[in-house]
Amino acid sequence: MYGSTRYAAYSATAPARARGPIDTLIVSGGQEHETAAANPRFVSQAMRLAGLSRRVASVCRGATVPAAAGLLDNGRATTRRYEAGRPAAPFPHVRVDPAPIFVRDGTVATSGGVTAALDLTLSFIEEDHGAELADQVLVRRVVDHVVSHLDEDLGVARLAAPVGVSERHLSRLFVECVGRTPSRLVRETRLEAAAQLLTGTREPVAAIARRCGFSSAESLRQAFAVWGGVSPSRFRRRS
Repeated sequence: MYGSTRYAAYSATAPARARGPIDTLIVSGGQEHETAAANPRFVSQAMRLAGLSRRVASVCRGATVPAAAGLLDNGRATTRRYEAGRPAAPFPHVRVDPAPIFVRDGTVATSGGVTAALDLTLSFIEEDHGAELADQVLVRRVVDHVVSHLDEDLGVARLAAPVGVSERHLSRLFVECVGRTPSRLVRETRLEAAAQLLTGTREPVAAIARRCGFSSAESLRQAFAVWGGVSPSRFRRRS
């Protein structure tokens, strides 16, 4: 459940057991997508479930299943760029465009890859629950990336590019949703992570600095002194 909307995903082993109504039917991609699309029983079940669904979506190579079910006939679709030419051969009635992140053609949507599927999901959330909630989800996605990639380049430009927004727009969303700019959140998250490592491990300060994205132990020391009022070494001794 997501709010009042039901999102359902069914594997290739259980479509016959699924019953409607279904809000959003999602066909995931994978190595066996061509096998699934060539299986008449599976395709017939996909057609049945699509008839019970308000909308249908596919992730990357999963587009072959709705294509085999005729859901994309005379329509436009997208898939991962290096495979863009493949669905067109067995499904000549599908116009494959590799350029967009995702394509929505009527009640059927296709996405170009796993990351693109997240953008498609955001469009569903905005459609169903409004732009404000979609913005919060987008910001949460960026924050999760920051937390798990502290040792990488986390400049605003690098954070904005994967989610498809401008630096200015991302900064505005951060101020609105979390009360901080992206740069400030990155700095504070790095310092909080450093504090945890200082008290929870015996790693040298230089190693902690690298893990948390600081260029050197000295840059961590300076930032930590401003943030915590003491040096990293003194903070460790006092904790």
